[in-house]
Amino acid sequence: MRFLSLVVGAAVLWPAFAQADVLDKIHSRGTLTLGVRSDAPPFSYTRPDGTHSGLAVDLCREVARRIGLDLGIPGFRVAYNSVNAAERFPALIEGRSDLHCGPASTTLSRRESLDFSLLYFVDGASSAMRIGTFETIFDEGTGAFGVLTGTTTARVVRDLIQGNRRSNEVIFYDSHPQGLAALADGEIDAYFGDQAILFFLIEELSLYDKLIVMEEVLSFEPYALAMKRGETRLRLAVDRALSALYEDGTIYKMINESLGNYPLSPEARALYQIVGLPR
Repeated sequence: MRFLSLVVGAAVLWPAFAQADVLDKIHSRGTLTLGVRSDAPPFSYTRPDGTHSGLAVDLCREVARRIGLDLGIPGFRVAYNSVNAAERFPALIEGRSDLHCGPASTTLSRRESLDFSLLYFVDGASSAMRIGTFETIFDEGTGAFGVLTGTTTARVVRDLIQGNRRSNEVIFYDSHPQGLAALADGEIDAYFGDQAILFFLIEELSLYDKLIVMEEVLSFEPYALAMKRGETRLRLAVDRALSALYEDGTIYKMINESLGNYPLSPEARALYQIVGLPR
């Protein structure tokens, strides 16, 4: 009988335990912690004054604001956890970040340990080269290639080299500015990254008289906001906020403010009409 009582008691209490998730933790502490990159403009970066900026960061702030209102938390705060490309997902799994705000591509392998929101941008891997050197990445004489460590682009570069039966050395960098500086200085012959990031950084770093972004897009990179796998309530809250931003067109204003002169394709503009969910 005592065993039966324990089983019945556990069954009664189980729904309460099952519902305890990151949204409950956010409610109890009154804070939502955003994982942010310092080196991935125009999506997530740190300005010289220490403030965090970029399209993904702006979206996350608006999502957090709406979550705070829905939870009815007085004095609700947003905190920031600075991470690099390699640290961003472990920070979610270990609970140091609640929501990652940066250029993170949703992939099947990543979904083994993470959940992702609706898409908020579609980009693709491309390459930058020095002006007046080579016309393509596989011209005769091209040497080392550079890429950011811990990214899907690194796999794209590896597959590209193998598929073309080349022997180009691949050098990994901890930040995009480091890789682009190495390219400008002649240490490598091509640097790979998502096209929107390369466009923005070359302008931001005043390297437009030395470097050019190639037109060819080498991969499909669907960006979404990431969270720990199983956080279904948080994902619903995030998707609800994003859908509202897509429906009323606020997303286009945010893109113009964050990406500047980046040429948003008709396909990219249509994304928000397709992925936004009705109430």
